[in-house]
Amino acid sequence: GLDNPALISVGKISRTFCTNHTQSEAMAEWALWQSFDFFKKGPEHRAQQAEADWNRLEMREMMGSRWLIVGFGSIGSAVGKRVQLLGGHVTGARRSPGPAEGADHIVPMALVKSELEQADVVLLSVPLTDETAGMVDAEFLAAMRPDALLMNLGRGQLVDEAALVAALDAGRPAFASVDVTAEEPLPSDSPLWRHPKVAITPHNSAMTQATYIRADETFLDNLKRYLANEPLKHVVPRETFAD
Repeated sequence: GLDNPALISVGKISRTFCTNHTQSEAMAEWALWQSFDFFKKGPEHRAQQAEADWNRLEMREMMGSRWLIVGFGSIGSAVGKRVQLLGGHVTGARRSPGPAEGADHIVPMALVKSELEQADVVLLSVPLTDETAGMVDAEFLAAMRPDALLMNLGRGQLVDEAALVAALDAGRPAFASVDVTAEEPLPSDSPLWRHPKVAITPHNSAMTQATYIRADETFLDNLKRYLANEPLKHVVPRETFAD
């Protein structure tokens, strides 16, 4: 993420700064894992197993599910393509208009709240900016469906965590899966840790051996291009690092 102070410092003094998007493949699998666990009532089944309780639960299918992916870049596209293959419908929200691979429909960011009432799954993969900080507030959460899943693969500061806890307690949305939190590591006294409607991973959705290998391949490909005086891939505009 280019909101990282260390990367911003490097970017300001670099002639050319290139990024890497290959972590999106592992992050997309995280999104599928969490959504399948939600649809198939993973927490309820695990609780029943712990109590030796043979109670058949009705589950939901990925087929026909409706997804709203807020921030439709490399991560959103990687998730969207997988969801489409499994029979889901994907709406992506981003600043730039036009079609995008992995989305059935693209809407501007200004229309995100109007799309919430139709979404079974709302995934945040938008960068942290002045405009997106705290975007998931009490009003946002109240517009979600009571049977919906909220997932966050962006930044913890996108979500008002106190409002999220209150909303989950009130029954809207049904569940939240987060790989990021406003403060990291998440303090041990945070109510998110022990909330029955929250699943937490420690900002490690991209941590796979394949991610590291793809990152190295991206660097080596760009190094080859640099030495051959060819255009580089994934160049970040200099104005990104402007004060």
